[in-house]
Amino acid sequence: MGMLYLISAGSSARKAGPRIAVEKDGEIIGRLPIRSIDGVILGRNAQISTQAIFELIELSIPVIYIDDYGKIVGNLCNDKQTAARLFRQLEIFNNADKQILLTQEIITEKILNQQNILKQYTKTKDAEKLLGKIKRLKVQAEKINSLNDLEEIRGAEGMASKIYFSAFPELIDLTRWNWKGRSQHPATDPINALLNYGYAFLEREVRIVTAIVKLDARIGFFHSNDGRKDALVFDLMEFFRQPVIDRFVLSLLNRKMISPEDFEKTAEGCRLKFEAQKVWCTRYEEYMAKKYREYGDKNSRDMILERVKTFAECLKR
Repeated sequence: MGMLYLISAGSSARKAGPRIAVEKDGEIIGRLPIRSIDGVILGRNAQISTQAIFELIELSIPVIYIDDYGKIVGNLCNDKQTAARLFRQLEIFNNADKQILLTQEIITEKILNQQNILKQYTKTKDAEKLLGKIKRLKVQAEKINSLNDLEEIRGAEGMASKIYFSAFPELIDLTRWNWKGRSQHPATDPINALLNYGYAFLEREVRIVTAIVKLDARIGFFHSNDGRKDALVFDLMEFFRQPVIDRFVLSLLNRKMISPEDFEKTAEGCRLKFEAQKVWCTRYEEYMAKKYREYGDKNSRDMILERVKTFAECLKR
């Protein structure tokens, strides 16, 4: 089925036999087989019963709590793993040479994904400008494999991201959208707000898959293992930012499924209005269920699972 979203005020879910009964303002609006649900996304103004939570956790179906910006506040998930697997992960990620190799792999693939996004637009946009950006990205990708220092690799990755996002004016309608470059936290404009919102959704996708393949989300190799966030989740997200989220965001913008009026400015930055969040969730689930030839006729969610499985397998070697 996909994810069950409980984000609007007055929405709730409770266990009803082998099903989850979804309610809005006390009235049942649907009943879903529990085993058909991949996960539950819960906003601060929605409710879920303790009995439903128990059933979901026993079936290893995560319950993820989010704030008004889509950012994860916390999660409940049965993600037990063996001590041997945990020690193996620590051993690998504490090995400086292995850290470099894993980082080179993930950042090289990320830059290739950036190139592929720009290539997709060369048929309909200013091809000459985009091809120039693609060449510059290729230089950065080739540079990565010659670097043996994490900070130098981070520097090359940062440069590639600047090149990539500098191409956005060629990809969007500047009569509708204002773009002055990537700004993360807080987002200062609608496109950055949409990217941040999308990456929060991607974090949930990767977090769920990380638990499925029995990796410890806290122990990463590229992002800092400082306890402030689960480093491995953010490491693995680098595989999917462009092919999953950027692709979706650009599609929403260019097909006019989202408009500038769908955003609001707050003390904490720019964000999607609540009604537009519901539109996003509907479109996102449709998008994640769609199969693509380049993913071997798999959908995006299955592609993420397969890629992370492959990554986990390489840790055994």
